[in-house]
Amino acid sequence: MTVESARSLADELRRSWAQFDLDELTSDAVKYLTAGTPTDWGLPSNPPSRVPPITLGSGIPDPASLPREPLIEAMKRALDTVDDGPLRYGGGVGFEPLRAELAARYTRDRGFPVTSDHFLLTNGSAGAIDQVCAALISPGDIVITEAPTFSGSIRTFRGHQAEVHTVPMDNDGMQVEHLEPLIKRLHAEGRKVKVIYTIASYHNPMGVTLAYERRVQLLQIASRYGIFVIDDDAYGELYFDVDKKPTALSAMSECEGVITVGTFSKVIATGLRVGWIHATPEVLDRVVRMRFEMGNSPLLHGMLYEFVKDGGLDRHLDHVRKIYRRKLEALTAALHEYCEPYVTWRRPGGGFFLWVSLTNGLDARKVQAVAIEEGFVFPGGFAFFPDRIDTGEHIRLAFSWASEDDLREAARRLAKACEIVANGGG
Repeated sequence: MTVESARSLADELRRSWAQFDLDELTSDAVKYLTAGTPTDWGLPSNPPSRVPPITLGSGIPDPASLPREPLIEAMKRALDTVDDGPLRYGGGVGFEPLRAELAARYTRDRGFPVTSDHFLLTNGSAGAIDQVCAALISPGDIVITEAPTFSGSIRTFRGHQAEVHTVPMDNDGMQVEHLEPLIKRLHAEGRKVKVIYTIASYHNPMGVTLAYERRVQLLQIASRYGIFVIDDDAYGELYFDVDKKPTALSAMSECEGVITVGTFSKVIATGLRVGWIHATPEVLDRVVRMRFEMGNSPLLHGMLYEFVKDGGLDRHLDHVRKIYRRKLEALTAALHEYCEPYVTWRRPGGGFFLWVSLTNGLDARKVQAVAIEEGFVFPGGFAFFPDRIDTGEHIRLAFSWASEDDLREAARRLAKACEIVANGGG
């Protein structure tokens, strides 16, 4: 085909396709979702700033902590095989030695014996939640979440055409006393509640941890109505106070009715895109039936197995927990110094996030807009509510990725933005 004839064909096809409405050709799920990114913070795509911006937006591991050399060595060991196993399709459940290593860690840390059959490897925890939804959610089903909660999971639930209802949060996590009345009301309306979604430990965005008594109540209520609990445990290993490490929902329930999703993204590096689903083998059998992409990379699985085994992950976690504790202290000290007239907060016990309450009637959207102009980018708290209404007026600061110097400067810029808004600007 000549260049001229190829262009002629393309022009013909362009004219033909122009008569169709793209929205009429896409799925109902695409129509159901509003525009936005998987973690939509309500920010402009190119925020204007007078100076190079500091961003405390994403929950990303500290760049200096990334174990580049150990991962290179682990990759070499993973490739040092006599067959082509690391370089061919890996199957729907994932690399068995890595699943067995996860099982050994969970058995050790959670006090409940599990095997590799209790784990399915996924494309990060986001992929894990998507896979669980594919297995459990039909259009019109109800998912109950905390409010606030992680915005990316909200979009996943809605992408599976679920309807999202919420219960409020406080400093002890989900206010479980609101859960059963909501379930009863929905059931009385003939609605089907399939999932309760929680981030029980070191919550995103609030940083709080669900109290033990509420964990018991959550499990009892969910079992009473046959509703699965999805525990998004992305930050569970990133605790700052080892003596206050919470008891996992999966350990309390021995996996009955609880589906835990975890990830190497937060504890090692987000670019790995390897996570897992932890549940009973019977539940995982239903999940893997809805898997159609030939599984994840056995090469990455093999590399992670070589990195994790023999205590490699434990040593790395000991290292990064100290880093994040130090960064949290740097940020809160700077907020005390610069911002105390305008903000309050509660120290999280782990994770990547500080949930900051604005005081004196400050509006989070106005503070966010002015802060962007001052060179400081962060999500407003409203972005973490399914209805995008935050009556308490909050902002979320992710302290994991930025340097300690940038954290201090970010607090200074936030104080400037708050001052401008308090004085009628913005």
